[in-house]
Amino acid sequence: MIIHNSDIPGEKGRKGYPIAGRQKLLHHLAVRITTPDNPFKPHRHDAEEVWYIAEGQALVSLDGAEHEVAAGDLIILEPWVEHGLRTEGQVKWVCLG
Repeated sequence: MIIHNSDIPGEKGRKGYPIAGRQKLLHHLAVRITTPDNPFKPHRHDAEEVWYIAEGQALVSLDGAEHEVAAGDLIILEPWVEHGLRTEGQVKWVCLG
């Protein structure tokens, strides 16, 4: 699931991402920078993850289908969904899982 920042209404400088029912204990947090020479290659695992795009634009691969994402977008990854991220520039993102 991809939640585009541009689709979320804001009020007084705040935006609330619709993540009800997806809160869980945090196992890891990583801030990553991906470039053309350093793509985040597609892989799978048994845990849910949430990615927040902090800066830049990228293509997220979800089970082989690519989707454009940009700063402010949130990606919710279900267990066992193959996922990866690549960019033609530089993207800074946060991985929570």
